[in-house]
Amino acid sequence: MFRRLLFTFVLLAAIPLQASSFEGRATRAAFEGRVTRAAFEGRVTRVKDGDSLLVFRPDVKRTSEIRLAGIDAPEYSQPWGIQSRSALRLLVNGKQVRVEVTDRDRYNRVVARVWVGKTYVNAWMTEQGHAWAFDRYMKDSHIRAGQDAARKAGRGLWKLPQKDRVPPPTWRQMNPRSPDGSQEQ
Repeated sequence: MFRRLLFTFVLLAAIPLQASSFEGRATRAAFEGRVTRAAFEGRVTRVKDGDSLLVFRPDVKRTSEIRLAGIDAPEYSQPWGIQSRSALRLLVNGKQVRVEVTDRDRYNRVVARVWVGKTYVNAWMTEQGHAWAFDRYMKDSHIRAGQDAARKAGRGLWKLPQKDRVPPPTWRQMNPRSPDGSQEQ
């Protein structure tokens, strides 16, 4: 089993991919040419919020928590948090996805680019105005372009009043968690 997984990983890393330009839609073609450290496929079993989900991995017969790389969605109790989670649910819940691992975060979650069919989920979330581009750890021009387009068109959270458009890190500072883990109001 280990040899098979190792062979698959080596094979994926060695496959030359073709480059393609971004045409305003978040598609897999936009990323061909980039090789990630690891990739796997699985079925989304749960969407936790607008930037994290659970994926059942048949290759290892377990579920992995995935944090979408390069985006930061509103907290569930924050303005647009419910809409953000709902949008991600409609796009991926119960569907087969391809996960391209970029890192692990401080909570040991897999940080990744996620694809459902030809749709690059991370960029789609910013294009639809359901998340902010989060450049701190991964600069991604497709995610940034999606946010810029959503802002310009007034989609999603960008149609909220300015006072309600608070980036999640700022919102978390203003609304710290209580000892039981819930957001204080």
